[in-house]
Amino acid sequence: MIDINLIARVAITAIFLWVLLITGKLYLIIKANRFKKEHPNLKSRIYTPNTKIYLIRILSLLLALIFAFYSLFKIKSTEMESTKEFESADVLFVVDVSLSMNAIDVNPNRLKRFKDLALRILPNLKGNRIGIVVFAGQSFSFCPLTSDITAVSDYIQALGVEIVGAKGTDLAVALERVNKIRRKNNNISSQITVIVSDGEDHENQTPPPIVGEVMIWGIGTEEGGPIEYRDPGTGRGGYVTLDAGISESPTTSNLVVSKLNVERLKSLADQNSGVYYDVSFHADGAYALLDKLEIIKKQKIQTIEHFKNEDGAHPFLIAAFIFLFLERLLNLFLQKLPTGIYTLLIVSSFFNLSRLEAWELDPGGNSIERGIKSYHNKNYMESQKEFEKAKEYIRDDPRLLYNESTSAYQLGKYKDAIGLSEKILSHPKADNELKAKANFNLGNIYSRLGDKKNALKSYTKTLEIDPDYLSAKKNIEHLTKKKEEAQKNRGNEPQPNTTQKNNKENKKEEKSDAERILDPFSQDSILKNKKGGSTDNEKFW
Repeated sequence: MIDINLIARVAITAIFLWVLLITGKLYLIIKANRFKKEHPNLKSRIYTPNTKIYLIRILSLLLALIFAFYSLFKIKSTEMESTKEFESADVLFVVDVSLSMNAIDVNPNRLKRFKDLALRILPNLKGNRIGIVVFAGQSFSFCPLTSDITAVSDYIQALGVEIVGAKGTDLAVALERVNKIRRKNNNISSQITVIVSDGEDHENQTPPPIVGEVMIWGIGTEEGGPIEYRDPGTGRGGYVTLDAGISESPTTSNLVVSKLNVERLKSLADQNSGVYYDVSFHADGAYALLDKLEIIKKQKIQTIEHFKNEDGAHPFLIAAFIFLFLERLLNLFLQKLPTGIYTLLIVSSFFNLSRLEAWELDPGGNSIERGIKSYHNKNYMESQKEFEKAKEYIRDDPRLLYNESTSAYQLGKYKDAIGLSEKILSHPKADNELKAKANFNLGNIYSRLGDKKNALKSYTKTLEIDPDYLSAKKNIEHLTKKKEEAQKNRGNEPQPNTTQKNNKENKKEEKSDAERILDPFSQDSILKNKKGGSTDNEKFW
């Protein structure tokens, strides 16, 4: 913390030393002027400033320093507040991914029932931020809060009982993580936590209270059912037995039977003033969530922000600037300049006052800033105009070409966007990071045009430059999956004899090409091995 008393002591000492120095200089000027009067023949050879003007200049500077120093003690702190309104909500799903969620008492199993239910209502959650926390023996944030519904869909589909290494069920750890996330986003929007579980808790700890509104979705039956386990790689497996083995038959006598713990889930809902819903066979809980979000839209949330407004020093600072300006103006009159130059300067300045025009120190940079702002406001036409205007001041910069290509893409000018992106790739000043972005954008453009072959090539070039470009990996996998599905659908269609052989060769070539592209990244596939989520939630740029 700044010590105001120390600053005051330093300032007073500096002013005192400066006064001593100026006093000595003033004494020398007075003595020199007297000497000139006593020796008129030396008057033209010795230049000394006018004593009165010099004295007024020194007093002006001294007053400027005193007023500036005094303003430090005249700062008044006033409490102010502003009101902001929000319509969206933060919906955080806390999903149980312990092995018991693979129980088949709910068809096809408990976890898949949640995935189907969540994907069905996901389009209606648009406009809100969605996040997913998963837990078993441990807990982590699987999908960070995001408004990108497409990314959330990918995360939901990737849910599985194998994504948390520690076995067991510890709900308390999961809810502690939820509260940490909520504290980071406090006062931003409404907060709804949806806990999805069968109620089994092997740790049997007391869960902490949850911030915001709470809904409990119970999945399972009180009669229970056997737990199915399949190896994700081979698909082989069966039903878990009491001796930690696997049985191929669901009717074996020593199977582990997992039951829905309704009492525990209802107790958790009561503890947090929430509501319990059984979503095993009915979607009442999902509809209740949508109704809650609709109410939030109608009742805007108001948050009051307090801040301090520093005031009281302005009059003294203005006085300090006035005296400082006067000191600089008097300094001109103390210079040895031709007679009449001061009058000429004052008249010229007065004459040109009416012709003063606003000008920018950095017109090119300001145009880029306005263009980026227009782009984020989805005013792509205005954004493109600003980037073109910036080219008048900034030439031969590949970053500006990249900005132009993004606006052209959003306006549907795909041909222009392709041309600009290719210019970036051949530009001698473009670095690898910019080239990776340009290739990624080319992939998005070709994908939008339906040219999957060129889209895959562009995404692959992106990964050759930057192997950690997650969005490019995701898009390759997305396109490859579509291609494989299309090949399966065409597999049983009759083909004319004249082209059947060529079609088969093309399919084989496409399949091997897709496999070649995905081969280096199969071990860390975005859709198969998400560990805590990605910071890049874009599916297509």
